[in-house]
Amino acid sequence: MKIRLLDPETVQKIAAGEVIERPASVVKELAENSVDAGATRILIELQEGGKELIRVADDGCGMDREDLELAFLSHATSKISRVEDLDRVTTLGFRGEALASIASVSRSVEVYTRPRTSSRGTCLRMEDGRAVEVREAGCPAGTSIAVKGLFHNLPARHKHLQSARQETARRVGLVTEMAIINHRISFELFSGRRNVFRSSRSDSWEGCLVQVLGLEVVKGMVPVFGRGEGVSFHGLVGDPSVARSAPDWIFLYVNGRPVSSRALVSSLREAYRTLLPGGRSPVAVISLQVDPSLVDVNVHPTKREVRFLQESLISELLIGSVSRALRSRFESKEPRASALPPDLKPPAPGSVQRTLSLDDGRLSLDLAREPETTEQSPGLKIIGQLLDLYILAEDGGGLVLIDQHAAAERIRYEMLQRRFRERTLAQELIAPLTVELSPREQVMLDSWREMLQEMGFDIQPFGGNTFTVRSLPATGCRLESPEAVHAVLVDLFNMGRVNPDSTSQDEVLKLLACRGSIKSGRHLSQKEMEGLFHDLMQCDSPRTCPHGRPTMIFIQSSELERMFGRR
Repeated sequence: MKIRLLDPETVQKIAAGEVIERPASVVKELAENSVDAGATRILIELQEGGKELIRVADDGCGMDREDLELAFLSHATSKISRVEDLDRVTTLGFRGEALASIASVSRSVEVYTRPRTSSRGTCLRMEDGRAVEVREAGCPAGTSIAVKGLFHNLPARHKHLQSARQETARRVGLVTEMAIINHRISFELFSGRRNVFRSSRSDSWEGCLVQVLGLEVVKGMVPVFGRGEGVSFHGLVGDPSVARSAPDWIFLYVNGRPVSSRALVSSLREAYRTLLPGGRSPVAVISLQVDPSLVDVNVHPTKREVRFLQESLISELLIGSVSRALRSRFESKEPRASALPPDLKPPAPGSVQRTLSLDDGRLSLDLAREPETTEQSPGLKIIGQLLDLYILAEDGGGLVLIDQHAAAERIRYEMLQRRFRERTLAQELIAPLTVELSPREQVMLDSWREMLQEMGFDIQPFGGNTFTVRSLPATGCRLESPEAVHAVLVDLFNMGRVNPDSTSQDEVLKLLACRGSIKSGRHLSQKEMEGLFHDLMQCDSPRTCPHGRPTMIFIQSSELERMFGRR
């Protein structure tokens, strides 16, 4: 196969694909330009999740005609002028690639812009990356950019975009991140005619955080500060009682830029290590100011990933500062049971074996009944438990090992299937619960609403970010805390696209069965082990869990004799 040089148009589209991965990339690049332009108000409009139209308008400094004609050329930027400037980048954008990349993968781009000091504006219209019209136009001060037909010339990329609602949910998360750190700017995001996110200008980020996280969460947050050589940070960290099942409410910023950093997330979890059960993530907002020469924001075209020159120093500083802030908070007040996560509350007398938290998955199979004496299979004898994971049993022909989680999952799955067929899955709550959902989760809730109703959830808006839960699936386990309900919803939303077919319904039932089943590390009494085996043998498919893993393994006595050299 001969090696050949690619033509400039192909090269440009390949490069554009790295910068513009999906509609969220367009929103990010345009909104960051608006922030750099000194805007106080940014309006974002989407049609079909951004696949048909993305419009970003601001009241920033605007551009004159000369700058506008240069703006869509590759590597044209007002942010840097020489290679040394890369070590001192303080703006969100600097590459000079975004506008050219957007234009090259869109059917059309239309720009209206006017500097604040001018009475005349300019309109630029581009089609397939080429300018077709530049003219004088009347328009407000600032800049408005409309992008239509994204990826129309890249069918493979367009094909792999998600549904309009899921793409919109991605935009909400991105705009939320930007609104928190840029709290002196008001943001509005519209999907069609519907306003899906709005933040008001505020002197402090607490005002925006109340809109995103809710008043009760923000009231329980404590300030943190830290300073080291070339780095300082400030932020807010949440009470352990509002911890999440995913790190979706950890907001990290470096020099005003939203970033992803496993090292920083791990540091936050380490600071909470003695306060949270495994698998839980704190609520935190951390803004770091790092000497630009000590951080590389040029790792990837998306500028989402950063590389610290002194990562271990920053991690140690963050762990120490957050730990001290949490310790001083708890030392300044008397402990209250209601402030503890459900997992850490002292159990009521006599309830140790029958009442355990959903959050760590350690649940008895049916909390409405005491373990009953069961009639074992002829010749079967429960010996005990191994590693708090496997049940050991003996029968006349050898040894039986039962995976307690897989067995409990099979039992609960068939129970849920039966209740779903009989339309008895929904269980009304005596006292409705309230849960806080982020703007992104609210969009996902709309997408999942029909499926959730079929599965027994009745969730209605209550005001702001608060939703009322009136009924839940009768799973045979306790979903009685807002944290537990939220954790289940997050798991469902993380499944991605929802389809109203039997496959999706079955996947939801499997997830509900898994979420509430006995996990490893749960010690079982003799009666509980006997009850588990009895219920398993009543199932239609007792040999495997819903995911196809075996629930039990049989080792014949002849095999044991061979292993010990008796044969």
